[in-house]
Amino acid sequence: MSVCAVNDGSGYLKIVAETDCTEFVLLNQIEFQNLQSGSLQQMQETLNLLFAFDTQTFAIVELALIMAFLTSHFGGRVVRWLGK
Repeated sequence: MSVCAVNDGSGYLKIVAETDCTEFVLLNQIEFQNLQSGSLQQMQETLNLLFAFDTQTFAIVELALIMAFLTSHFGGRVVRWLGK
């Protein structure tokens, strides 16, 4: 289990019970090996795949919305013109 450690001023590290570590985080060997094995890298790649801005998808959606607007707009004008 990882714990937080702070420098006590005399050059020693002191374990503290904080949830927000600002200085040092002490890991056990298994946690350290998991970080080294690429689990952090895999998590970053997964987040990038899920939340990265995709310009191709944006262009398709934007074009579809523009086409829907223009079709509706001119369709409404034709209906209005036929109603006169």
